[in-house]
Amino acid sequence: MQHNRLWEKYPPTYRAQEVQTVLQWIQTGNSGSVVGLPGSGKSNFLGFLCHHPQALPPHETAIQLIPIDFNILPDRSLATFYRVILRAFYETQPQFTTQLQVAIHEPYQSTKDKRDPFLPQRALRELLLQFRQRQQRVVLVIDRFDDFCEHATPAMTNTLRGLRDHFKDTLCYIMGLRHDIAYLSDPTILGELYELLDLHTCWIGPMSKADAQHLVHQETHLATRTPTNKMIDTLINLTGGYPALLKTACHWWQQSGTTIPQAQWANALLANRSIRHRLQELWDGLDQEEQHTLSQLQTPTFTPQNKHAPDQDSPIQRLLDKGILWQTDEAWQLFSPLLAKFIAANPIQGRGKLWVEPGSAIVHQGDTVLQDLTQLEHALLVFLLR
Repeated sequence: MQHNRLWEKYPPTYRAQEVQTVLQWIQTGNSGSVVGLPGSGKSNFLGFLCHHPQALPPHETAIQLIPIDFNILPDRSLATFYRVILRAFYETQPQFTTQLQVAIHEPYQSTKDKRDPFLPQRALRELLLQFRQRQQRVVLVIDRFDDFCEHATPAMTNTLRGLRDHFKDTLCYIMGLRHDIAYLSDPTILGELYELLDLHTCWIGPMSKADAQHLVHQETHLATRTPTNKMIDTLINLTGGYPALLKTACHWWQQSGTTIPQAQWANALLANRSIRHRLQELWDGLDQEEQHTLSQLQTPTFTPQNKHAPDQDSPIQRLLDKGILWQTDEAWQLFSPLLAKFIAANPIQGRGKLWVEPGSAIVHQGDTVLQDLTQLEHALLVFLLR
């Protein structure tokens, strides 16, 4: 396992529940998607998996995680695509045995300037055969996969699917995205690769209290004043332990928080430009239906149906999966009081899902009937929504 001091600062128990979820996929040879809204720490989680020496517990099948960035491809040729994969192996050589280092070094060096795609393809397949012979599992960890899909070619995604099919006992993928793959601008670009990724999804949301406390200590350890346990708890509670919010709140505390009574922290944080920017990023990462649901939850008269057993694809369930909502005995609760205040201050955001009333042709957006449509607009919406 390749690692450095940056990742060693993370405790071995960091995101333990999420690590266990992904580990179960890997151990059974399944691929999947790690999805996190902006500021959730999704990239940090994937980096921890790839680089922390104790991220993955020992297993009877050796597991090798290879991080790859497909968003820096010099061009969109298959030859370059194969060479970038080989380069990812080359750059992680220190984690391998001497024999495997030799097996990685030679094919990369001999094909790094070749434009014929067959040559790096052959080198990559021969390298994967080396791992198969040693009964080791290779996991290609591809962060910002949704960005890659914006410029990927069908040949690239078909190549990923073909490699996995041929080396099913050796190769699997972990893709990092900001949205579920169903929300890609063009999911068809994935072809049959889609079927490998849509069955296993791990959402990265707010941190556990222990992880949040660790982040506060890391962000404030050079401060002239050390926050008290009560101060730390207040920062975590207000931000819900959401990484981007908590990190920004720690910086705010060092600059201003030490002179402001804790009872006023919520309003002071909401007035902070950096906090508002991160709240807006999080909000923009939700779809219209989810935004509308959160806005409704701020009204005392709103009572969601099936409160204790939401439908699997309902906005409530999606918000629970993302960690934006928590389920309590009495009600649904937003994970962060700051987000609740932000939504309350912007009540017009989120109009809801477009839908056609069953048994009629009445078009709604959320709870509102769309009455000002032209005949053509109405007919088109009814056609698309049914």
